Parts: sequence; C-alpha cells; structure tokens
Amino acid sequence: MPFRVFGLMLHLVLILVLGIGNTGYAQDDFPRQVTDAAGVVVTIPARPQIVAVIGDVPELKLILPHTRQIDVMAPEWSGVGLLVLPDLYAAAYPDVVKSARDADVPVFQTTAVNSLESWRDAVRRLGLATGQDIHAEAAVERLDRQLTLIRERVSGEEPVRALVLTPEGYTFGRGALLTELIDAAGGVNTAAEAGYANYRQIDDSVIHDLAPDVILLSPSWGADGALAFAANPAYSTIPAVRLGRVYLLRFSPTMPPDPGSALVMLALLLHPRALLFGSLTG
Repeated sequence: MPFRVFGLMLHLVLILVLGIGNTGYAQDDFPRQVTDAAGVVVTIPARPQIVAVIGDVPELKLILPHTRQIDVMAPEWSGVGLLVLPDLYAAAYPDVVKSARDADVPVFQTTAVNSLESWRDAVRRLGLATGQDIHAEAAVERLDRQLTLIRERVSGEEPVRALVLTPEGYTFGRGALLTELIDAAGGVNTAAEAGYANYRQIDDSVIHDLAPDVILLSPSWGADGALAFAANPAYSTIPAVRLGRVYLLRFSPTMPPDPGSALVMLALLLHPRALLFGSLTG
C-alpha cells in the first residue's frame, strides 16, 4: 500500500475512533503524596505550574503537552514545581536529581511501560502528581474505548502473523507492550510466538523461519529504507514481502506515545477491510 494512501486512510480512521480530545480541567486538592515508579512517596505541595522533564516520558505528553526540558549540563529550576524523569535517567544523573531536591523541587521517577495495565497505572500516577487527574482518566477511558471498538471489529478475522523490525535487526517479543497491542489488533507477534524475549536481535535466517504475513518496520527505517527492504531479493520468498505487506510504522515500537492510536494503526495494517468498512463509532 503506498505510504501516502495509507496516511490518508489512517487519518480518517483516527478521526472516527479517537473522537474529541481532552476537555477536562485539573484538580487542585494539594498538597499530595504520590508513589512513583521507584517506590518513593513524593510530596507535591502545590499543583505544578511548570513540570520539568529529563529524557522522554511519552505517557506525560498525553495529559500535559507543555513541559520544560531540563539541560542536564546546566539545570535551571526557577518556577519548576515538579521534575519528572525515567528511572534510568535518575540513575545516570544523580547530581541533577540532587540539584532539584536541593532547590525544593519534588522529583518523580517513571519506568518503562511493558503492558497496557502498566501504561494505565503510569498515566494515573502522573495525573495525580501533575494535577491533571481528569485528563489522565480521560486518556485511560479513551484507550479502553478504542480497545473495545477494535476488538469488536476484528473479532471474526483470522489472526495475522506479524513481525516488527528495526534497521539493526532487533525485534520485539514476549513482555513487550507492542506484543499486547498486536494481539489486541487481531494479530500474532511471530517473535513472541517463537519464544523470543522483549528486545532481541535476529538475523535473516530467523526472519525467513518466522515467515510473517506482515512486516512492520520501525520509523527509523525511513520511507527509502522501507522500500529498499521490500525490494531486497533476499526477502522475496517471505510471505509479507511476496504479498506486498511491508509497512513503515508511524510510532515508536519501543515506547508508543499513545497506545490507543498505535492500536488503531496496527489494526488498520493487519485488517484494513475490517476497519475501513462498517461503522467504527459504535
């Protein structure tokens, strides 16, 4: 499917499925104590007017799109009411974390999301910490609504065997959020089915052995890379290549910023007819 045509189709489906964005308002019952991913009970004295971030916290972007990115070489805490950062960054930059705490900025750690349930939990905790409770709950409800709609739409379809690849040859298997999304979208992750762990490098012989019906390439391939992969004679006997079902993803398979929209995209790629024909609005 040409990438431009797919983009137009995806836009239509997203409008139908995602509906209206967040319309709630923040709650102001502070101070609050919220347990972060490191198990630390963090006290937030007032609703943060500025939330600072180190690294990438995709769950936060859904409920609070405007944050301040901190320069770890020269951190500035003026006006900051909360620092949010992944646990790996907290371990890598302990002096920056100490600097924030010395400036009386609460520090809230997150961790990698590997399931829809852990995503829901992360969003709700971040909602409590930032005062965006209603936005957080709306995001969770929207995901659950999307799951219900997609599962209903693909329920009568034969599961499609899919494989996800990065340019370096890594794939995603058991214990990955992406595997759960593929399953919910009416697919089977061939790497997980074969017993591979979450993030595993595989070679061409394994790709042939897995024989996926659909190959999903991470965004880092780029359009030219995706076209080159599909045209490579070395892969010509793989069902996905033979059937013209090699697709370039538009979201990070490692950390989908919005699992609901990622689910819609996967369902469209795996079962386009089921999604494009019939009402999706329930």
